[in-house]
Amino acid sequence: MHGDVGTTPTLDRSDCFMALEAAIRWWGADVPEDPGAGELAELLDEIVERLSGDRSAEQARSAAELLARAAEELRAVARLGGLLPAISLWHLRTALRHEAVARGQLAEQNYPQPAASPL
Repeated sequence: MHGDVGTTPTLDRSDCFMALEAAIRWWGADVPEDPGAGELAELLDEIVERLSGDRSAEQARSAAELLARAAEELRAVARLGGLLPAISLWHLRTALRHEAVARGQLAEQNYPQPAASPL
């Protein structure tokens, strides 16, 4: 939302993490209690791998690309640790935007909500 005026309040760091946890659960992953950015990135990587394997659905592969970008943003947050909180927050918000677009692409095509992969 660089320069955009929105109707929703901006998310702080803890709100971003809660929203990302909920989003990753929607994609079918089991999110551990109080995960860090690196753990969330790993979960997104698993989801990306699962979606990329769906050769029959272009929208799944497109969503996988966006989720891979979100995972990269989370890895950037993990690398920063507690340094540069404003930059970390930007990466978290960007990860959320990528996930939202990915989910929206699947919704547009009536693609079923992903289920957790069998263990």
